[in-house]
Amino acid sequence: MKTGINGDVIDDMLKVARMAEETYGPYTSTHEALGVIAEEIWELTQAIRLGYSESVRQEAIDVAVAALRLARQCRGFESFDKRSGFND
Repeated sequence: MKTGINGDVIDDMLKVARMAEETYGPYTSTHEALGVIAEEIWELTQAIRLGYSESVRQEAIDVAVAALRLARQCRGFESFDKRSGFND
């Protein structure tokens, strides 16, 4: 059994992140990001229930990318901060 994060997972995450940014652009607010993350978690839950390992892998990557995109935007994006109600 392999442990740790394999380079291929990171490569796949980078591809998904680039595609999401190109297709959808940045999140407009934390509420939009939460909606995307919730949808990805629901899709991961369904894949787990169905027992499809490749789907589980892909959905896990999608959840991670959605959360990382949010984390990235929480610093230094003034318009995002204002729409999200950030005070700091």
